[in-house]
Amino acid sequence: MNSVRSGAVSPKTKQEGIKMKKILALVLAACLLLALGASAFAADKTYELKLSTTQTDTSMIYAGMKAAADKILEDTDGHVKVTIYPSSQLGAEEDMIDQALQGMGIAVLTDAGRMSSYVNDMGILNMAYFVDNYEDGVKVMETATFQAWDDELNQQGLHPLCYNYFDGSRSFMGHQAFNTPADLKGVVIRTPGAAPYSKSIEALGATPYNIAWSEVYNGIQTKAIDGCEVQNTSAVSSKIYEVCEVASMTEHINLFNFVVCGQAWFDKLPAEYQEIVEKDFQECAFQNAQEVIAAQADLIQTLKDNGMEIVEVDKEVFKEAAKNAYEALGWTELRETLYKEAGLQ
Repeated sequence: MNSVRSGAVSPKTKQEGIKMKKILALVLAACLLLALGASAFAADKTYELKLSTTQTDTSMIYAGMKAAADKILEDTDGHVKVTIYPSSQLGAEEDMIDQALQGMGIAVLTDAGRMSSYVNDMGILNMAYFVDNYEDGVKVMETATFQAWDDELNQQGLHPLCYNYFDGSRSFMGHQAFNTPADLKGVVIRTPGAAPYSKSIEALGATPYNIAWSEVYNGIQTKAIDGCEVQNTSAVSSKIYEVCEVASMTEHINLFNFVVCGQAWFDKLPAEYQEIVEKDFQECAFQNAQEVIAAQADLIQTLKDNGMEIVEVDKEVFKEAAKNAYEALGWTELRETLYKEAGLQ
């Protein structure tokens, strides 16, 4: 009788079957051990991120980033460690962005002006008189247009962890009062080199000049430049009042700051940690922004107490002059589109 057709099993075949079951059991056990080992390895793995900033370790925004770093360390049970390097200790901002693009564990506190090198239109957020306050800026960041820019940055290898740190508004500081754009004619003012900054300062009447922020104090002191445009937080922490006599409160740029890392580094994080890192940065940035806004009066008083004259100007004449910068960069229509999307009209 054909044992195969009848369903009967020979002793030899039965032994082979038992042997095969043992082999399969051993293979499954090995796979389970490997899976458990991999899981344990993933649970024990730590991820480190070096966060570079031009800000000093006495600045308010540094404290806001430190709060985020501490919260992330706690919420990931020590598995994601963010270390902040103030005063450009790691190098120039542009160099740090390049390293982030290469997939290194580097992040940088930056802004829309510098991100415009990767997504041009994003730079509008750093234009003179684009929004009047923090709340309006956040509304713009929630628009579909801005979210599309975020996606484009991801595609280019950059991953913003948050967009909502805020360092206040920037004003002109120098040796004289600048009551109108005409007063700025021929005055060399330090500003970041990105087009949104330089075109804005040019439209407001000054001659823009780009040097590292760490060189500004000495530049003004040696008269290599005539002044700077800067937010009150940095003016105080960098002691600009020691080299500038007058602050003309144009408040022309509301300075939103982003924390940006490389997409390749972010992709290495487990999904759980990705969510924690973004959430903690965004929440701490919002809280820090409220503290910066609340501190403005005290910061201005500190400038006064250290000998600076505070000059209130007619902002409307500066706002009118700023329109030329939007025309120069082709952003007049974009501004109206964003205002409409954000409900600012």
